[in-house]
Amino acid sequence: MSTTMLLLLSGAMIVAGVGLIWGDVRKRRRDTFVVQRDAQGFAAADPDPDLEITTVARMQSGGLAGKRAAPLPDGRSSADAAARWAALQPVLGEAVQQVSAVLGGAGVSLGAPGQPSWSMNRGYGAYRRVMIGGESLAWLRLEIDADGQLQASVKAHKDDLAAVNANASAPAAGLSTGRASDLLSECLKPAASYAVQAVPGGDTEQWSSEMNWKAIDPVVASALLAGNGALAQAGAHFTMVSLPAWVPDLRRHRMTIAVEVFDREVARMLVERIGEEIEIAVGVPDARLADLARRQRIAIKGLTTHALAELIASCAWPAIAHFREAQPSG
Repeated sequence: MSTTMLLLLSGAMIVAGVGLIWGDVRKRRRDTFVVQRDAQGFAAADPDPDLEITTVARMQSGGLAGKRAAPLPDGRSSADAAARWAALQPVLGEAVQQVSAVLGGAGVSLGAPGQPSWSMNRGYGAYRRVMIGGESLAWLRLEIDADGQLQASVKAHKDDLAAVNANASAPAAGLSTGRASDLLSECLKPAASYAVQAVPGGDTEQWSSEMNWKAIDPVVASALLAGNGALAQAGAHFTMVSLPAWVPDLRRHRMTIAVEVFDREVARMLVERIGEEIEIAVGVPDARLADLARRQRIAIKGLTTHALAELIASCAWPAIAHFREAQPSG
C-alpha cells in the first residue's frame, strides 16, 4: 500500500509541475525570433495565437536591429537609377577606351560590361572582368550609389591576389571623360603594377611613370594651348615635337616642345614630371646664348592651368624676346 501511495503522489506532483510551467509560458509568452521578411508569411498563415512574433525591427540595442538590409527599390527608384546609369555610359565608354590603351602596355585588359544590377551596397551598376595575360583575375565594379557618387572597385577572385584590390570614387553629376579616366586609372593601378611584375621583363617604374604623367597630361595640354593664345601677338608659338615618352636613362617620361618665333624654331622646351612637381626647361642651340636658358618647377598639388601657362611663358620668353629683336625689320 505504501508503494502505491508513493506512485500516486509522484504522478500528481508531475502533473502539477507541468501545469505551472505551461501557465508561466502563457503569461510570459517568451519571444520567438523571426526575421522581418518572414513576419508577413507567418501572419498570412494564421499562426498559433500563443506564438508571438518578434521581428528584427523590434530588437533594441546590441542585436541585428542596426544591420537590417535596406528595402528593395521600388519601380520609380529603379527607373531613376537605370536612367542615371544610362546617361553615364558615353563618358564611361570613352574613359574605358583611354585607360585600356595604357593598360594594354602592362598586359591588362577589361572585359565587356555585364547587365546593370543592384549591389548589396545599394548601388546600381555593372561588372567587368579584369584580365591579366588573358586570364580573368578580378572584377571591376562601376556603380552609382545612393549619394550620387560613382564608385569604382576592383576585387580579386582569389585571396592571394588581394594586392590588386582597390577603390575610388567621384561625383557622378557632371562627370567628364578625363575625370572618369583618372578614376579608373587610380582603381586599376594596383592591378597594372601586379601585371608588370608578373610578366617577365616588366618595368614597374615605367608603368608608374606613365600613370603619373597621365594624371597631369590634361593640365599640361591646356597650359600650352593657353600659352599659344597669349603669345600669338608676339609671333611666338609652341609646337609639340614628340608625345610624352619614357626616357630610360632618366627613368621618367618627357614631352618635347619646339619654341617658334615667326615660324622659326629658336629653342626647345622639355616638360617632365619629377616627383610631385612639373619641371619646365628651355634651352637654345647656340652655347653663346646660354643665358637665355631657363629651368623652373611648380608643385602639382593645387596646380591650375593658368599657373602652369604663366610658368611656361616665363621660361620661354627670354628666348622669344631675343629672337624677336634680332629679326630684321621691314
